[in-house]
Amino acid sequence: MLGGRRIWSFRVSATEPDPSGVPHRRRLAWPRPLRPYLTGTGTIGLRPVDGGPDVLTAAARFGHGDQPLRFDDRHGIGLVINKFGRIGHALADYDPGMVQRLLDNLDRIRAVLAEHRPDLPVYVIGGTLLGPYRDGRIMPHDDDADLGYLSGHSHPADVVRESFRLGRILRGAGFEALRASAGHVQVHFSHEGRPDAYVDLFSGFIDEQGWLEHTFVIRVRARSDQVVPTITIDVEGRPEPAPREPELFLEANYGPGWKVPDPSYRLDIPRSVQERFWGWFSDHGMDRPVWEDFYRYDIEGARVPLGSAPSGYARWLAGRIPAGSRVLELGTGRGHDALWLAGQGFDVEALDYVRWPMRAAAAAAEQQDVNARFRVLNLYDLRRVIALGAEMAARRELLVVYARGLLGTHWDIGRPTLLRGLSMLLRSGGQAHLDVPRTSLLPQPGTGVPMHRAVPVGTLRAEMAPYGLRIDEVHDADEVDAHTPWETGDAPLPTTRMVVTWQRPVR
Repeated sequence: MLGGRRIWSFRVSATEPDPSGVPHRRRLAWPRPLRPYLTGTGTIGLRPVDGGPDVLTAAARFGHGDQPLRFDDRHGIGLVINKFGRIGHALADYDPGMVQRLLDNLDRIRAVLAEHRPDLPVYVIGGTLLGPYRDGRIMPHDDDADLGYLSGHSHPADVVRESFRLGRILRGAGFEALRASAGHVQVHFSHEGRPDAYVDLFSGFIDEQGWLEHTFVIRVRARSDQVVPTITIDVEGRPEPAPREPELFLEANYGPGWKVPDPSYRLDIPRSVQERFWGWFSDHGMDRPVWEDFYRYDIEGARVPLGSAPSGYARWLAGRIPAGSRVLELGTGRGHDALWLAGQGFDVEALDYVRWPMRAAAAAAEQQDVNARFRVLNLYDLRRVIALGAEMAARRELLVVYARGLLGTHWDIGRPTLLRGLSMLLRSGGQAHLDVPRTSLLPQPGTGVPMHRAVPVGTLRAEMAPYGLRIDEVHDADEVDAHTPWETGDAPLPTTRMVVTWQRPVR
């Protein structure tokens, strides 16, 4: 605990003996996402979950500063290390009305789904089922609300099509529905100008072999009469629908120990389930949650006035392309390059799959009165990429595509979709300016920090060829990479810049 507030839970079994050899002293590293906040002074406490002695506290100093040690966001809402090992929020740290607002939003979603799909059984699931069913209340260390539904289809392709339709229904009703996978939609909310807790909507179905397949963690033998018709449980004084046999879902989700509260619980999905669901539903997140965490909580980077810190690559690009060119930036991040290029007289449209910086950059463009537009687009979503390509191609204008830092952070499985999109964007005769690091800083995906990995130019050249893309120029460069998750300080990062064009493939 920090100042009496829970910020992290762990199991003693995760600790190691102290190297000093002092008996009974154990050592445990601070979680990586928490370390940047450990500057200043404060009171650290340890509270055992399963009984034992009272809370142990100690005055602590990290670094040389005397400022109070804080672990909260820019709105002053407390942060925690969540079950994924990332920075997040806990419902207990919001204002007292948070839980009721969350349940209001959950009921609004249920009402819209009931209006358009009255045949679809919708029920609470995950933590929203576990807390009320086991403890009689929402778990204070939870961070969202979870809804599931049982599809009437038995084939994954039909379930995916249905999930896409439900997403369109929610967006048509005015909700901010963000697709996490082809079987998982997140509906986001705000309150008084601040992000509020969100609601997940998970797809479920029973396949022809009698397996209940429920994104994104449940795969268990089950009959439909164990799921529907739904029952009603009390959730903070509200009647909410629940699966017919809640314990079937809870054990499949949390394991046989679900009846014992465990704030240190870490979600561990069996590899066989991960791979099966990946093949059926893919993953439209692909580091998006950790990028959102970074942009939301990177206080130093947020202090840099938008548009005031263009990269060396953006300056180099501005000297190469005709004045007034139409520029489409992919993976714009905070939008520094897009705003600066617009300030140089270019017509700029910039895209990223992280929402917070897009909103801030759009507001900055309006304030600075520059010709830059920003919108959210997920380059892992084939439907969105094809729609973007068609939209731009219909304009029949030369387009300069600019993507600094994208290839090194884009997961390999998403490159075919990206290259397909590029082949559409460049068919009017434009150019794409891409770069790729020559040195990997964080090559392993799934670590809680966005991936940063070198990709050989020869590999990219071979992958581009089937899409009619050709690398016409290659330039080596060194550039300081400031305000990123893998920031290198003043040390430049060696990169390779490429100029790519499209030519009609030879059949």
